[in-house]
Amino acid sequence: MWDWIVENLVVLSCIAGAAVVVLLVVVFTKAAKKRKAKREERAIMSAEIPITDAEDEGEVSVAVKAREKGTSEFSWLKPLPEETEKRKVEEEKKEPSSGTKAEKEKKNVTKTGSEAKESKTEKKNAKSSAENAKEKKAKQTAAKKDSVTAKAAQKTAPAPVSAAKEQKKAVGKWIVKEKGEGEFVAFLYANNGEVILTSEIYSSADGAKKGIQTIQKNVAGENFVVYCDKNRHYYFKLKTSGNRFLCVGETYPTENSCLSAVESVKRFADAPVQEEVVKELTFLKYVPSADDGKVRAGYAGKWTIERVDQTFMAKLYASNGELLLCSESYSQESSARAAVTAIRVNGLAGNFIIDRDKKGRYFFKLRNAQKTTLCVGETYSQLTACQSAIDSVRRFLKTAKLPGDDGAKG
Repeated sequence: MWDWIVENLVVLSCIAGAAVVVLLVVVFTKAAKKRKAKREERAIMSAEIPITDAEDEGEVSVAVKAREKGTSEFSWLKPLPEETEKRKVEEEKKEPSSGTKAEKEKKNVTKTGSEAKESKTEKKNAKSSAENAKEKKAKQTAAKKDSVTAKAAQKTAPAPVSAAKEQKKAVGKWIVKEKGEGEFVAFLYANNGEVILTSEIYSSADGAKKGIQTIQKNVAGENFVVYCDKNRHYYFKLKTSGNRFLCVGETYPTENSCLSAVESVKRFADAPVQEEVVKELTFLKYVPSADDGKVRAGYAGKWTIERVDQTFMAKLYASNGELLLCSESYSQESSARAAVTAIRVNGLAGNFIIDRDKKGRYFFKLRNAQKTTLCVGETYSQLTACQSAIDSVRRFLKTAKLPGDDGAKG
């Protein structure tokens, strides 16, 4: 039996569905018939029973239509003459007995006049109140507008700068120092007393002060170049628009701190110059070592011309590949080659000086006979290490060749 049900499950489902549909049709048909019978009964009852409630709109409309036709079937709707008379008597009793009809009319007129007056007064008061409200609103709007205007003016107006703030902006200063006998250098100090720029060497204090004006002019032109030495120390140089070296900054451990120093120089470059010249003899003259003049076997350094961005720079390397010296950067390769000759001549002549930065580290400068800086060396923590570096530079200058020079190896 169960197998038969499973096999004929679809057919049985269809039969069951059809039976349900038929059942629903029968139920709805019976319900519809019942509703129809109830409506018919209600209609009969409405036609036979007199209506006394005039607020029932459906039934009143039927009675009114019948009355308009004048059918005797709805004669109960017409009021009887006795009832009409009785109603009139009752209405007369309700009215006050005192006063004639004329007085009543006069009274009504007086009442109407006073009401009209009151109405006029109320209108006037309402008008006055409306005008006052309008005026008040206009005043509020004007006040609001003035407030907004004042706020806008306050925003756009420059904030008053206090005298203390103005003074704080100008606390940086330039100081000219005598660093060697007959050698003067200008130093730019920030507001915290830190040295952020050192000028080139001048033969007089007045020359150094004039040099400050040249520096200020080129700072405004933003002629800065950032360098990184072999010890990964960053420093910047300020040059003229014609690429002439003017001055050098301090050394910094990161490029960002070096760039931050450049921004500080821009901010403090217009600081006032101190009149008094400070004597601070810190330049050390280079004294060649005993074996400086000897040329050792295996000392075969080399020069290279390297392109850095859009400029050319000459670099001197030792035989072990260590960087010893860098020239300034030049816009033409021929200028970089000419710098190699100038460095070789002045280096072998011993035109070096040793200086210290603000952190006490030593570095050397190679200058020409007119004391103009040709190049700046690396930084060293010990004076002996700096002196040894100069000795190495001089030894390799004797043997190093520049590819392309006459007699140089390719």
